[in-house]
Amino acid sequence: MKKDNETLDLAQILGTSEDAEGTTSGLAGRKVDLLQLGFWACLLLSIAAASVSLVRPHASGATGSILLITMASGGLVFLLWTVRGAGRFIGLFPEKGAAARIANAGAPRFPWIDALEEAVLVTDPGGAPVAANDAYGELASQTLITGPSESGPVTVDRLFGAIHGLTAPIYRLSKAAKAGIRRRELLPMVTLGPEQVPAQFEVTVAPLPRGRVLWRIRRIAGQLEATGAADMKSLYVEDAPMGFFAARPDGTITYANNFLREMLGLPETAKNVRLDDIMRPEFVKMLGRDRKTGAPGRADIQLRARDGVELPVTAITTWSGKGPDANGRTILLPSPQVLNGEGDRFALQGASRPVRPDGDPMFDDAPFGAVRLDGDRVDGAIILDANRALMELTGGRATPGSRFSDLFESDEEGPDAVAQALIHAVDKPVALKLAGAVSEDKVKHANVFVTLNANGRPSVAYVVDISEHRLLEHRLAHGEKMQAIGNIAGRIAHEINNMLQVTSGNCEFLMNRHPIGDPSYDNLKAIHESTVRSADLVRGLLAYAREQTFKREVFNTTDFLTHFSLLLRGAVDERITFEVNHGRDVPWIRADKGQLETAIINLVTNARDAMLSHRDGGKLTIRTSRSTGRDARAKGFDYVEDGEYLLIEVEDTGGGIPKELKDKIFHPFFTTKEKGSGTGLGLATVFGIIKQSGGYIEPVSAIGKGTNFHVYLPALPAAEIPQAVDPAIEQRAAQRPVDLSGRGRILVIEDEAGVRDIAVSVLRSRGYEVEEAEDGEEALEIINAKPGHFDLVISDVVMPGMNGPTLIKQAREKLAHARVIFISGYAEQELAKQLDDRAVSFLPKPFSVRQLSELVKREIGTPQQAAA
Repeated sequence: MKKDNETLDLAQILGTSEDAEGTTSGLAGRKVDLLQLGFWACLLLSIAAASVSLVRPHASGATGSILLITMASGGLVFLLWTVRGAGRFIGLFPEKGAAARIANAGAPRFPWIDALEEAVLVTDPGGAPVAANDAYGELASQTLITGPSESGPVTVDRLFGAIHGLTAPIYRLSKAAKAGIRRRELLPMVTLGPEQVPAQFEVTVAPLPRGRVLWRIRRIAGQLEATGAADMKSLYVEDAPMGFFAARPDGTITYANNFLREMLGLPETAKNVRLDDIMRPEFVKMLGRDRKTGAPGRADIQLRARDGVELPVTAITTWSGKGPDANGRTILLPSPQVLNGEGDRFALQGASRPVRPDGDPMFDDAPFGAVRLDGDRVDGAIILDANRALMELTGGRATPGSRFSDLFESDEEGPDAVAQALIHAVDKPVALKLAGAVSEDKVKHANVFVTLNANGRPSVAYVVDISEHRLLEHRLAHGEKMQAIGNIAGRIAHEINNMLQVTSGNCEFLMNRHPIGDPSYDNLKAIHESTVRSADLVRGLLAYAREQTFKREVFNTTDFLTHFSLLLRGAVDERITFEVNHGRDVPWIRADKGQLETAIINLVTNARDAMLSHRDGGKLTIRTSRSTGRDARAKGFDYVEDGEYLLIEVEDTGGGIPKELKDKIFHPFFTTKEKGSGTGLGLATVFGIIKQSGGYIEPVSAIGKGTNFHVYLPALPAAEIPQAVDPAIEQRAAQRPVDLSGRGRILVIEDEAGVRDIAVSVLRSRGYEVEEAEDGEEALEIINAKPGHFDLVISDVVMPGMNGPTLIKQAREKLAHARVIFISGYAEQELAKQLDDRAVSFLPKPFSVRQLSELVKREIGTPQQAAA
C-alpha cells in the first residue's frame, strides 16, 4: 500500500504539471514559418491601404486604383487560401466533431498514464472519461468483448457494473470519487472473455487537481495472499498434479485438493479432518516447527491413507499470520523412491499391499471388512488381501502375509480361544474383539463370518464392526441396572422412613416430657439430630430413585433465587466471590420449591468444596436465562427436546471434572472427596430432582478452568402464568397457625403400627375425634358404615393390599366433601391426577408432630370455619 500511495502522489504531481504546461507544450510542438508570416503582414498592409483610399478618395489621388487592385488581389489570395484548406483547419468551415476537438485541444493529455502497467482511467468530476492508457483499452475489450470505441474510453461502471456481484463495490468507488476521497475495493472473482478466464481485480480511486479522478485497476488473480478467497478451485489448485492442503494451528485441515483426496481415499464431502488423522504426531510437529519464523519449511513425512497404508512424501509448508488466525499451506511432492516416471504426477504404493490392476469394487469399496484367505484351516489362514474397510478397522494390521487369527482376541481365556471361535465362525457370525487396543475404552468388537471354497478351505472372511451396537447394549444394561437399584432404593427408603418416623415421633414426645435442663434432654437431642441426618440421607436416595413426593407450584424464578441467594451466601465461604445474575424475560416454572432449593444448594456446596480444594478462593456465579431446545442442542446437548426452558447455570472456577469421571458424578455414593467428607448422594440427588421435574442437567467442564452445570427446566406457558396477587394476602395465607387445637372427625389409615399410634395420639391430644385403620380394606368398611361422617382422611400411600389412592377412589361417594392428606415415605408423581380432581395434600415421612398438627389445622380448622 505504501508503494501505491507513492504512485498516487507522483500521479498528482504529474497531473499538476500537465495542467500548467499543457498550452506551452502544444505551442512548442509547432515551428514558426517566416515566409508565411511575411505573407500575412503584406496582405494586412495592402488591405489597410485600400481601405484608406476608399474612405478618403481625394487623399489617395492617382494611386487609388492601384490600391483597389491590390485589395482585390489580396482578397483573391485569401479566397484561394481558404479554399485550399487553411480555413477548414482553423474552423471557418467546421465539420462534424471539430468543435469538440477544439474544446479539448487545451485539456491536459496525461501522457504519464501510458507508463503504468495496470489499467488507468482519468475522469472529470461527473465521471466522464478524460484519458485512459492502452491497458485500460485492452481490459475494456476483454470485459465488453468489443473493439476500441471511436468515441473514447468507457466508464468503469459500464466496464464492471453489468457483472453480477460487482455492482455494490463499483457503486462505493463511484461515490468516493464524487466525494473526492480515496478508496480501495477488492472485487470478487470474475471470468472474462469468451474463454471465461478467471480473474480478480483491485480497484483504487484517488482525487487529482482540477477535480479530476484517477482510477487504477490492478489484476491480482493467482496471488493467494492478496485474494483471500476461499474458493481455491478457481485458483487452479484443485486440479494441480501434486498434493496441496491448508491447515490451522490447531491441526484442522480447511482444504485439500483433489489429488490429495484421491491419494488418501477421502471423499470430497469429508469434514472435520485433522492432521493427526492422516499422519503420525511426530510429522504434525515437523510441519509446525517453522510457524513462528514464517520461513518455508521442508520435511520428509509419511501420509496415512484410509486403508492404513503410509505414503512417503516431501512436504513444503509456509505459514502466514500469527496466533490462532495463522494459516499453513503445504505442498506435497513425491519422494524419490516413489516416483513412477510418468510426467509430473506421481503414484504412491505401500509395500504392505500389492497393486491389483483389475481391482474389484465390490471387494475394495465394501462398507464392511473383507479379506481373502489362504490355508487349510481358518485358525491358521494367511491373509492374501484385505479391503480398505478392514485396513481402517484394524489400524493397518491386516497386511498381506500375516495370520488372520492375529487380528482378534477372545473374551474367553486360553491360547486356543480365538482359534475355536474362528472355527465356529464358519457360515455363521461370531463376536470377537479386535486386537491392538491401547486402552479398555478403545476396544472394538466385530462379527466375523468365514466362508469356505469347494475344497473346504477358507477363502473369504467378512468382518462387521459392531462396536456401537455393543456400546448401546452396555448402556441399556447399565440403565436397567441403575433403574433396578433406584426401585430397590425407593422400597428400602419407604421402610426406613417408617422406622425413622417412629423414632422421631417418640423422641419428640419424650423431649416434651423432658425439657431443657432435664438430665435426659441431651441424649434425646442427640437421637433427634441423628434421626434428622438419617432422614436427609433417605431423602437423597428417594431423589435419585425419583420417587419422592413433589408439591408443585407456579412461581417466578427471579424472585425465588433473589430471596434464596441470601441463604446461599451463608453457605458459601468468605474467600469465594458469589454472584447471582438474572437474564431478561426469565420464564416462570412449575416445580417444588423445596426440592429445587435442595438441588441448587447441593450444586453450590459442591462447587464451593471444589474451589477450596484446589485453590484458596474463587468465583461462584448463578445465572438465569430463557432458552430453547434448539439452543441446548447447539451446545451439544442433543437429548434436550424442543420447547421453551428456564436455564439455570451454576458456574465455578475450581479444578474441573476429569473426562473419565464425567459419566460417574451422578451415580449414587460416588464421590471424589476424602473418606468421611461426603456421602456421594449430593449430585445424585440433584440429578433425581431435575429429572423428576421434567428437566435436564449437564456439566460443561475443563481441567483447570472450572465447571458449569447447565440445568434446563420446562418453562410455563404464558397462558398459565397467574395474575398478580396482593402481597398482604400472600403474607396472611403464609402465616402459620399458632393455636394447633381443633375439632373434627378424622380417619387415620396406616399399616405401620408405630406411625399410626403417633398420629392418633397427637391428633387426639389436639381435640380431634380420631378413628384408625391398619389397611385399606378395613378403612373402606369404616367409611361405608359411616358415610359422610369424616371431615378429614389421613392415609399412607403404599400399604399391603389396597393402597391409599385406590381407597380414596372407591370411597369417593361415601367421603362426600372430606379432605385428604397422604403421608408417605415415597409416592408416585402427580397422585392428585388419579383422584378425580379431589383436593389432596402431602406430608412426607418422617414428619414432626408440629408439621402434622399444622397441616390438619389448615385443612379442616374448626367446624365454624368449615361452615363459613
